[in-house]
Amino acid sequence: MSLLLACSLCAALLAVDVAARTLRFHVLFRGAGYRRGLPALCVAILFGDAAAAVTPMRLGGEPARWLGLMSAGIPARVAAAVLAVEMAGYLAVVALSGAAAAWLLGAGWWADVGPRLGARAGEGLPWLVAVIAASVAVWIWARRRRARRPAAGAPVGVGAAVRGALGWPLLAFVPLTLASIAARLAMLPVLAQTLPHPPAPGVLVLGSFALVYGQLFFPTPGGAGAVELLASAGTAGELGGTAGPVFLAWRMITTGVPVVLGFGLAVHRYGGAAVRAALRGEPPAEVPPDAVEIA
Repeated sequence: MSLLLACSLCAALLAVDVAARTLRFHVLFRGAGYRRGLPALCVAILFGDAAAAVTPMRLGGEPARWLGLMSAGIPARVAAAVLAVEMAGYLAVVALSGAAAAWLLGAGWWADVGPRLGARAGEGLPWLVAVIAASVAVWIWARRRRARRPAAGAPVGVGAAVRGALGWPLLAFVPLTLASIAARLAMLPVLAQTLPHPPAPGVLVLGSFALVYGQLFFPTPGGAGAVELLASAGTAGELGGTAGPVFLAWRMITTGVPVVLGFGLAVHRYGGAAVRAALRGEPPAEVPPDAVEIA
């Protein structure tokens, strides 16, 4: 398979991922009593992805999504409550999917990757220490930033919105989340087919899971450093190194493209000042009525 064809297929998978998450937003907020247009929700998701990818501990992701949802006419506290429901459900599905993948593929993955990880452990030790030190520093900085935020007042109407989001929308939540996970995990195996001797499918799938979802727990922006360390250690098999075309294309599609799209659409829709505030991790101010989209 050519790299161009593989990148085209990955672009389609990225579209599937974004579409599944947009529909997930749609059903959750419709259950909460807020029916909004899909384009507004899609921009909110892409802006949240972009802001999370370039800020430590994904600090900008939450304010970015708030801004997008408030611009669509959803009250800030309702948006925050439903986002908390979404995140809890999302992490639960990801955790169960990871456990299932580890149970089904873990033995084969370890037989292939384990010896290589052991052999390279010494080589990567200085980098590991540097990543851990940077992560601790970023974690402390982010906690101090969050501690400065003013406490929110008592939510009004949030209980009914949460109960609505926890009702029938959950029937669609799980399959849409699984579709999003499958699309994300498939990108690296697709790109690996451009190699003369790609790693085994099980190694690619489990390694892709570690690279994609490990970023959620690394405090550096986009998991920078930690993801490269995992890839260079051969977590997903031999991909030609972190400077090789497979890893670079994967990084560009999973991080670079969403960042460019997210910020481009957000600046056009919300304005530069609001985007800068989200990047600083500041909750957005209330959106004036004439800026609200009810579509």
